[in-house]
Amino acid sequence: MSDHGDSGGDEGGPGAKPPARPDGNPAPAVVAIRMEDVTHWVVERVAKMPREHKFAIGDKLVEACLEVTCALVEATYVRDKLGLLAQASRTLVRARALAPLASRSKLVSNEQLAHFERETVEVGRMLGGWTRSVRRR
Repeated sequence: MSDHGDSGGDEGGPGAKPPARPDGNPAPAVVAIRMEDVTHWVVERVAKMPREHKFAIGDKLVEACLEVTCALVEATYVRDKLGLLAQASRTLVRARALAPLASRSKLVSNEQLAHFERETVEVGRMLGGWTRSVRRR
């Protein structure tokens, strides 16, 4: 599997599956695993938000991160990846728009916002690389 998460399951010809984990199950793309980590981090931060903001901003941020993660995992296992990758990209932009609102509302620190932005920029780069790889096929 490459460092850019472009293990799309089509390498090796039609019907090829992603590389297997040690337990024999197919491994999701590296970018999906990276986004799972981001999502977990966001869930932990949102859990600490005050109730009045948790449901307005926090849940929408978690929902967007979960949507990105799910689209990336699903793209790992299907032949037609472009639609799911485009959906993940759009939703990642939405999550990146919500995060500064959480910071401006003092729900996350500037350092936490910077961490989220660094991680999501990297996920975006990996997602873009995977998308370009799929388009070349």
